[in-house]
Amino acid sequence: MTSPFDGDAARWAARAPDVSGDWFRRYSRLHGVGHTQRVHIHAERLLGELDWSEHEARLVLCAALWHDIGRETDGIEPRHGELSVLRADKLGLLSAFTPTDAAVVRFAIHRHSLSDRDAAAWAAELRKYPDEVRRLAEPKRALRVLWLLKDADALDRIRLGFGDCADPRQLRHPEAVALIPFAAELFAVLS
Repeated sequence: MTSPFDGDAARWAARAPDVSGDWFRRYSRLHGVGHTQRVHIHAERLLGELDWSEHEARLVLCAALWHDIGRETDGIEPRHGELSVLRADKLGLLSAFTPTDAAVVRFAIHRHSLSDRDAAAWAAELRKYPDEVRRLAEPKRALRVLWLLKDADALDRIRLGFGDCADPRQLRHPEAVALIPFAAELFAVLS
């Protein structure tokens, strides 16, 4: 079967965003610059398919850039989302956002490795927070950003080797399922 994206991966790889290695707490081949660039590209592709507004797209794309910058290891690290938020704050990466938008980006980064059910529970809980930095004024909006980030991140599972790729049953958007062949092609040209 021919992928609808044949030949497209090189064009997208050439558009990969500049990602500063200085953002990352430590060098990582699995969760570093290349992974971040590919997740950003997958998010861009999904955003184009879903026709999101430029404003909302910016939230997802920034979350894609910063979702793993606080990782301490390449292993299972349940707190890496929280550490990535702390790192983004320390570097001042969220300073240009309104408090409401920054809370959405922080939420997506912090909760991107949780199950969907646990993330939804956190979104409901954070709506009640008195602290404006963490309060989610719009939990549904935050979850929408998170679901797209999670799909973009999952599409880059191909980097783990052994033919591992995103599980179509775990993806939230049919458009993400259609991008699985593209993810393999992108990894081949941008790894």
